[in-house]
Amino acid sequence: MKYQNIFSTTLAAACAIAPLSGALAHHGGVSAAFGPGAPVETSSPLTLPQGKFLLYERIEVSPFKKFGDGRDEGGNNKFTFTNTLFGYGISDAVSAYVSLPYARKELIDDKTSQGFGDINLIVHYGFKYGTRDGFKGWYSLNADDTAGKEYTIPEWKFGLSFSTTLPSGKIHNKDKNGDVLSVGSQTGFAVPSYNLTGMVSKMFAPHWTWNADVQFRTFAFNGGSGGGKPGNESRFNNAIMYEAVENPGGFLSRLDLILEANILDLRMDMDEERMQDEATGGTMLYLSPGVRFTFRDNISLGLLYKEVAWKDLNDEPNQQGGEGLEDYRFIATLSTAF
Repeated sequence: MKYQNIFSTTLAAACAIAPLSGALAHHGGVSAAFGPGAPVETSSPLTLPQGKFLLYERIEVSPFKKFGDGRDEGGNNKFTFTNTLFGYGISDAVSAYVSLPYARKELIDDKTSQGFGDINLIVHYGFKYGTRDGFKGWYSLNADDTAGKEYTIPEWKFGLSFSTTLPSGKIHNKDKNGDVLSVGSQTGFAVPSYNLTGMVSKMFAPHWTWNADVQFRTFAFNGGSGGGKPGNESRFNNAIMYEAVENPGGFLSRLDLILEANILDLRMDMDEERMQDEATGGTMLYLSPGVRFTFRDNISLGLLYKEVAWKDLNDEPNQQGGEGLEDYRFIATLSTAF
């Protein structure tokens, strides 16, 4: 098999931040060519090479189930999220990112809420357990790792990311009658959120890569009228990638087949008086097949289809329009590095 060049390694690094990129969507990855594979939803530990830039765009579409009963009243019909992200390699071990999400929320009663979400700031540190200068141990990622030197390919890669959102999104969208829509129908959250993620990746056989992450996210409390606090989020993602096509320098320089298992646990939301909303939250498992195309070694298109395989919602007979109750989720990402 062939090994990574500087462009493909840069693209692979984008996977590290994708699921952290905003409060309005769960963000996916980018592409790697000729080394470890890159997932779409699961975060990768790889960083950007020092001095390199990343431009990343994501769209996610999620229509929700309708039940023909009281749950549908004021419920959600379909959400469409986009996210634009810029990244920079501060060093070979540390990358920084800023993302700007946009959301369109279509409600069952023909109301629509749309606008920018909260800006997200992300810092990512990458390290490994491997060999350097003939000694095996723990090391921060360096230029050999980000350039995909042959000896680095099979080593265990790890990463830590921290992100925080700035409450810059829209929180006063109104319906056609001029009434302010509910908090859940707004595109911003009015308060910051904080996310910590740990990542691991291993190319365990030629053309095969395993990737996993663990994430925890919490929101600040909004004590204002109509405020409250969205429930804490815990995620555990696993991905297996198989490199089906390898053609360095070609128009289609790489094709990866992807299968992800995405577990999400949501705690109950709280209102402004800190009372829990029992008709929110739960635990769910998504099974997510996908594919990633890499063009000319430095442009990546990722596609992922997510469907709920199992769920245990806190009050399912009274829940509609949230995680675990989607018809499906479809994610497309496009990225380039320079």
